[in-house]
Amino acid sequence: MSVTNEFILSIRRSLLAFLLLLRGSFLVFVVTLGVLFLCLSILLSTHALKSVTHGVLAGMFAIWGVSALVYGALGHIGLRLIGYH
Repeated sequence: MSVTNEFILSIRRSLLAFLLLLRGSFLVFVVTLGVLFLCLSILLSTHALKSVTHGVLAGMFAIWGVSALVYGALGHIGLRLIGYH
């Protein structure tokens, strides 16, 4: 097997492990959505691309992203407080 095939297989295994983690944990899913929303808000603002200016959408995605991250952090703290591992 060539090096590129082994590399592609390792990427596929890593992606599959990440997707299984997302499927198994709602908090990880919400935090991932938060990160994606924040990245999308940066992309839609004028900071990443000067020609793309969708300020309202960027603001909405930023609020949703921060809210998802806060929800994930509070959910994690809450689960730790009740002793759920």
